[in-house]
Parts: sequence; structure tokens; C-alpha cells
Amino acid sequence: MRLCLIGDFSGTPDEGMKNVSRTTYSLLSRRHDVIAVTSRDILKPQIQARIRAFNPQIIHYLHGPTIKSLILLKYLKMLTSEAGHSVKTVVSATRPYFSKITERFVPYLKPDLVLTQSEKFEKFFKANGCAVTFFPNGVDLSKFAPADADEKATLRKQLNLPEDKKIVLHVGHIKANRKLNFFMDVQKKDGVQVVVAGGTHEKADKDLKNELVKNNIIVVHEYLKDISVLYKAADLYVFPIEDGITDMPDSYNQIGAIDLPLSILEAMGCNLPVITTRFGALPRLFNPQDGFVFAQRKGLIMDLIQAMPLNKDAGTRNMVEPLDWNQVIEGLERRYRMLIKPSDIGFGYSIQPQ
Repeated sequence: MRLCLIGDFSGTPDEGMKNVSRTTYSLLSRRHDVIAVTSRDILKPQIQARIRAFNPQIIHYLHGPTIKSLILLKYLKMLTSEAGHSVKTVVSATRPYFSKITERFVPYLKPDLVLTQSEKFEKFFKANGCAVTFFPNGVDLSKFAPADADEKATLRKQLNLPEDKKIVLHVGHIKANRKLNFFMDVQKKDGVQVVVAGGTHEKADKDLKNELVKNNIIVVHEYLKDISVLYKAADLYVFPIEDGITDMPDSYNQIGAIDLPLSILEAMGCNLPVITTRFGALPRLFNPQDGFVFAQRKGLIMDLIQAMPLNKDAGTRNMVEPLDWNQVIEGLERRYRMLIKPSDIGFGYSIQPQ
């Protein structure tokens, strides 16, 4: 297949959507003819000429969407479609945002297929006349793998982390919308050390970062080539971001994470116990068990952190094994083929909510 992927392929892959963009390109390009276009470059004439000359069968916008991305997809479809050849457009609804005004235009700009994750946004796109199918993010299970006690102790020494405390980890941008203030109370608990790893893709909130440090939280704010070492050194992963109750956030700055957070999948790949809110796509994919717990109230999360036992098989890696990136990309290929030749294959996908 000839595939044009639009995403964020710039800089270092220390942010969720960059990770998705690069991994999708890397795996698809092994078997197909693929070009990768950074979204901010689409309006450059030379980039448009390149896309048109490539003559793609599929144009896939890998993140968003916003009204801007839908407009760009519609434009690229018109630019590349010729007599007898209609390009198919796909958008991944990893964390959509439309204002009350712009969401009215979605029915007129709808792509050929929307890959959704959370049920909330699946309902939104269906209501606006879009063809929709569930599609998750993936995780590299060869990289994010469990560490035994000896490896964990060695990594803690290398990372200057305490060996005698329960290390509670959170990975994500150091911004107010990540609800990181929550961890200041966690740090006050006896025998607990909070570690927050912030990506370098977006500027950190300096005041928030300083406040975290003042509260004795270890803040790792640098690019780590292999961030899996932090997961392997930790005891527990906590995700405190809550979904809003409305269909759309009031502003884009309210959005704290993509609908299926990669950090949670990575923690599960390392077989860490996970305490999380019922965020995005998580409830449709995972049923709670001893090592994977949904919690809504702040106090309940705090109690669970203290009660979660150490050195016990959390069982979370087994839960995430169907989401290995290789399997996920095979599912994406099936969807592409369905769009190109609808009679050949249906939208069936092997990964089902547990």
C-alpha cells in the first residue's frame, strides 16, 4: 500500500504522540511504501507537491483531531484525488478538541474513517455522521519488560533513587493539567518517594516544577533515551488525571493526556501495579484486578498507594500483551485494506476489551 502519515516526527520521541507517530511509521514502512509528513509542514508547497507525486492510497492524520486537521485532510484529499482514484482519509482520535462553534463543521469535513479510543468520543463522531471503529495505542513489550529484584536495586543506584522506600512513579508533562499537585500529599506519606518524569517536548511549568521539588519530589526533567529504566526501578505507577464530564473540554489546555495514555501501557509492560482514574479508553480495555485498580476519589487513591503490596506479581503485563505494537499495526493494516477494497475484509479487530 502507498501510505502518507501525518504526525509529529520532529525532535526526540519523549512525548506520547511523537512516540505513536514514529512507531507507526517504523513498523508500516517495513511492508509498505510510506512517507512521513510533520503536520506543521503541510502547507509548504514543496510538501504538497511531494504528497501529490507520491499518489497515496491512504492519508492518515495520526493525532488530534482538531478542526484544522480535518480541514487539512479534506484539502489533501482534493489535492491528490484524480479521476478514477479517490484517496481515503483516516484520522486517529487520540484526544479530540473542537470548540462549540467548530464542532458544527465536523459533519461537512468528516474523513473516511475515524479511529477512536474512548467511548465518549466514539459517540461524538458517530453523532456527527462519521464512520468509526475502535483502535488502541500500543506498547513495545521488548523494551518495557519486568525487572527482577537485583536489576531494580541496580537501577535505583544508577538513578540515585532510594532503595528503602516505595517509589511511586508518574510520567508526563510538568503542567497543571496533569494534576501533579496531587503527588505533594502522596510524598508526605511515610516510606514513599514520588518520582515525576517530565518530557522535554513542551515547556515545563516552572512554578509547578519548583513546588514539586520543594515538596521533596524527585523531578526528572531531561530526555532519557531509555525511559524504561524508570519504570523498572519503580514500585507503583499512579495516574491521577480525571476525565471531564462534558463531551468536550472548555479549552484545549484542559486536556492532560491522550485517551489511551502510553505511560500506563508502558508501566503495565514492566508489570508494575497501576492505580488510575477511569480515564479515556482505560475502562473499555481493562477490568480491575489486584494489580490494576480504578479509583476516583483522591483519598481512595492515597489509601491504595499505601496498601499496595511490594514484590508481588501485579499481573499487569499479561493484561497488556494484546497491545504489543506489532499486533496493533497489523490491525491498522486491516483497516487500511478495508478502505481501499471494502469487499476484501471487514473492520474486525482481534483485540477486545477484557
